[in-house]
Amino acid sequence: MKTILIAWMASALLTSSGMASEWWENVKVKGDLRYRHEMIDQEGKDVRNRQRIRGRIGISGQVNPNIKVGVQLATGSSDPVSTNQTLGDGFSSKSIVLDLAYFTMTHQAVPGLTVTAGKFKNPFFLPGESELIWDSDLNPEGGTASYEYSEDKLKIALIGAGLYAEERSSDGDSWIGAGQGVAELALNDGKSNVATGGGFFHYGNLKGFEPLFDGEPKGNSVDSVDRLANGYDLIELFAQVETKLDDIPVTVMGDYVTNTAADSLKTGWLIGCHVGKLKDPGSWAFRYNYRELKKDAVIGTFTDSDFRGGGTDAKGHELGGSVQVMKNAAFGATYFINTVGLDAAKSDYSKLQVDLQLKFQ
Repeated sequence: MKTILIAWMASALLTSSGMASEWWENVKVKGDLRYRHEMIDQEGKDVRNRQRIRGRIGISGQVNPNIKVGVQLATGSSDPVSTNQTLGDGFSSKSIVLDLAYFTMTHQAVPGLTVTAGKFKNPFFLPGESELIWDSDLNPEGGTASYEYSEDKLKIALIGAGLYAEERSSDGDSWIGAGQGVAELALNDGKSNVATGGGFFHYGNLKGFEPLFDGEPKGNSVDSVDRLANGYDLIELFAQVETKLDDIPVTVMGDYVTNTAADSLKTGWLIGCHVGKLKDPGSWAFRYNYRELKKDAVIGTFTDSDFRGGGTDAKGHELGGSVQVMKNAAFGATYFINTVGLDAAKSDYSKLQVDLQLKFQ
């Protein structure tokens, strides 16, 4: 079955006749399965327990030395920030969706330049895997170009993107024009690294339109007819320090964002740390962050879907840990302690996630 699946996906990816006789050597397959128990305790509602799965299988192929293509299928629905599938509903069949479909191109004439288009992984630098602006499962659509330059201990990366957020047949489309710059400096003979930078994210044609995807504001301000009350021009500043303490990897990060198109309730920030790293059986990792995200600091549809249940207008803690129990198998838990509502009625929100993560390639 695996051989049939690889052959089918590879034939769809590698259409170049010059590659037909050697496609096997140019194709990579990988995937993962996560089984999760999730408990949600939201003030004013009954405690909810549910079992969830996430399965993904991806294939990438080298069309030629300069072009790579990739496709990934995943469980879930059309939700842009989640590929989880809740079990139940009378043992019903579960949906499979197109999670990635992209090409990446480089050229020896411009070393360091990479162009990507389609539906691809988030191209922006995320300090300490911060989800202040973008959920980790969000795969944007459109095009992006990045340029990297290295000199001795310094590396500079410039990223630009034009993303299609919403196509409308009878009105203006919503889109994102974005740019980001990152400078990384290696210290202590490469044992430490400091990264700083910032970005600008302009959302075109959002004010006066329904919130993206499902029309739910996810914390953002709306007018009397449930249209977004503000535009969104985000400025982000961030810093990240990576080092080792007795050979234990440690990362400390900070992330700040402000929406210059809003008059109030427009800032968000996150600070946190990661300690340890999953690698061999017995290895472990711990993470913690605290954030405050006001109503119109970012688009609620795209920010972390687990923090406060998804969206803005909240603050609180996230802490989690994982242990590599055997090769390609890890057990982990994450706990959110959040307060929803920063400028009006407040309510408590907590979520516990217990995961078994399995990978193959």
